[in-house]
Amino acid sequence: MKNSLHYFKVSQENPEDQLDINYFILEKDPYIKEYIVNVKNIKETLITIKKLKENKESKETVDKYYKKLFKDFNDYSNCSELGCFVNACDTTRDLIKNDFNSFKTITDLFIKKRILDDKAPENWIQAIIDTNASRKKGRLGENKLIAFLTNDFGYKLVKTWEDFDKSKKCVTSFSKDIFYNDEVVKRLGINLKTKNQGKMLDLIIKNGKNIYILEAKHLNTGGGEQNKQIDELIKILELKETKENVFYISFLDGTYSNKLIGENIQKKSKKLFAQRSQIEKYLKSKGAKNYWVNTTGFIQLFLDLG
Repeated sequence: MKNSLHYFKVSQENPEDQLDINYFILEKDPYIKEYIVNVKNIKETLITIKKLKENKESKETVDKYYKKLFKDFNDYSNCSELGCFVNACDTTRDLIKNDFNSFKTITDLFIKKRILDDKAPENWIQAIIDTNASRKKGRLGENKLIAFLTNDFGYKLVKTWEDFDKSKKCVTSFSKDIFYNDEVVKRLGINLKTKNQGKMLDLIIKNGKNIYILEAKHLNTGGGEQNKQIDELIKILELKETKENVFYISFLDGTYSNKLIGENIQKKSKKLFAQRSQIEKYLKSKGAKNYWVNTTGFIQLFLDLG
């Protein structure tokens, strides 16, 4: 085993690829038919409301269709034009679907400002779903690392504490019902003092007597939210345990990792430079025992662990 700085340098020398198939979501959404039905219902009701108002039908009659539309404005409606239009009105679908009066206001604006038709082609509904694909990538990084460990390094994926305790080499995910923070602290006799005490990390990896607790993030772009995620990884890197056999791993892949740990980082990128400096300061400190790695650094670390 080498020290923490070694695996950071391995990561620097082996940047992430531009494309990582582990994060591709290639199949059509399994609920595409439900989306199509919902979009058609919304379109038909919108057209009905417009016609009723043009014909000066009674408020009671029109309201009946507003209520039908409000009922149809569910989890499948985010791929309808009306579901997208709420973003142009400085609000969100989650807020509007709980506020009937605001929903009526936005519906009237949509009817007035947008073109109504009854078409609901599958290809553009899937295209809207694809634009939101990044929101579905939460566990893909974990799955990628679990696949490396189980397929290449002989680790067993376990779902219970009984299997975890009796396995020499295993991996599991933090979970709300079994491997949750309080139970992990009690079972492993550790502190797990993260900045956000309610936040669970991602993986627990056991190699003989050693325990590796890992947080994984995948970033391709920078910005405010991304800076927050990098800062979270840095805080994990700085966690300390009294037990000598417990280590933390901050894992970052995606092309943003290349910018953060690349050799030619510029001081003019103040936030990026400050984050990189924090990482290096820890890794160069005496007694550093936690790790910052990308994909290749992770593979090399567990290859050396055997």
